[in-house]
Amino acid sequence: MPDLISYSLLGWVTDKNLKIIFSSLIIIGLITAVAIGVDFLIRKTLLSYVNSRLSNSRFLLLRLFGEYHVLNSAALLIFGLVFVFGSFLLVKNDSPLSLSIATLTLKSANLFNLYILTLSINRIIFALHEYYQQVSSRDDKSTWHSYIKIFSFFTWVGVAILAISYIFGQSPTTILTGLGALSAIVLLIFRDTFLGIVASIQANASSMVRVGDWITIDKLDIDGIIEDISINIVRIRNSDNTISTTPTYNLTSYTVKNWEYMFNSGGRKFKETILINPETIKFNPENTSTTNLALYRKHINEHLKTNTLLNNEFKYQVLLKDVSHFGVEVEVSAFTKATSSIKHEEIKAQIIEFCLASLPKFGLQIAKVTN
Repeated sequence: MPDLISYSLLGWVTDKNLKIIFSSLIIIGLITAVAIGVDFLIRKTLLSYVNSRLSNSRFLLLRLFGEYHVLNSAALLIFGLVFVFGSFLLVKNDSPLSLSIATLTLKSANLFNLYILTLSINRIIFALHEYYQQVSSRDDKSTWHSYIKIFSFFTWVGVAILAISYIFGQSPTTILTGLGALSAIVLLIFRDTFLGIVASIQANASSMVRVGDWITIDKLDIDGIIEDISINIVRIRNSDNTISTTPTYNLTSYTVKNWEYMFNSGGRKFKETILINPETIKFNPENTSTTNLALYRKHINEHLKTNTLLNNEFKYQVLLKDVSHFGVEVEVSAFTKATSSIKHEEIKAQIIEFCLASLPKFGLQIAKVTN
């Protein structure tokens, strides 16, 4: 093929190497045109038909394969294979230069195919994961999200090592040994990634956080629902609909409050302190061993016990706390059955309002705090 082009189209070129370069460029241009044409035909005929069938399939897994464009990426392998076979047309028996050009083209095509193959495998994995997410009833299914991301990351790392070993003609073991010698630089460059991987594994192994959980990280001013946990970044939608992102390793570096367990428990705790004026605390005339404050606490405790809005499977109590020159602290705590913020706060307000409205009945008053 190079000889045919050299004599028919490049007769005016006298330099031998220049002839080989020009003829190789023409052949590569022809190969590219064929590859694009074949890819276009496949996408407009076979892929168009198959994807339409997948999108309308009654099987969820097939629909997901269509949504994740599995066949679209896999079809690009044919594009690469055209270059693989076409590279042999570049070889001219008596020319080392043509052999070098053919080898470079072949290696480029094989690296392209390796990339496309890895991309297709990852899309299949993510489609299978999405299928599992939709059909599984397991409570821990969201924890697999991070594992899938970690697995995907290591597939790309493995492919990168294979690609480097192929380019330089070395075994993957040799490449890994070389990376070991540069481990300090590698760790510095990929520090956040490695820390994120460790944090993701720890968080999932302990079921600490999952996608969909409501978490609070006070030191980072984060309070919202986890939308995504990747290897590097956690994305959180805050209660005011703003988005916060933080490195994944912060999940294990800071104290994280996970509200999801509270939601599932069927009870949400509230605790409020009422400051009583000590001058209004008196003995009960009918029983001088009992004070009006003791009767008040018993009254509130009975109200908590009979309140149907509270989950009394959990502990409820009215405690006498600190006594200071500001007043006497009475702490009221219980668990509401409602765990959503709005309903919980409403029930809590009703309880505290009842506590405050009951004070005059027992001759008690709120302490007046003066600066």
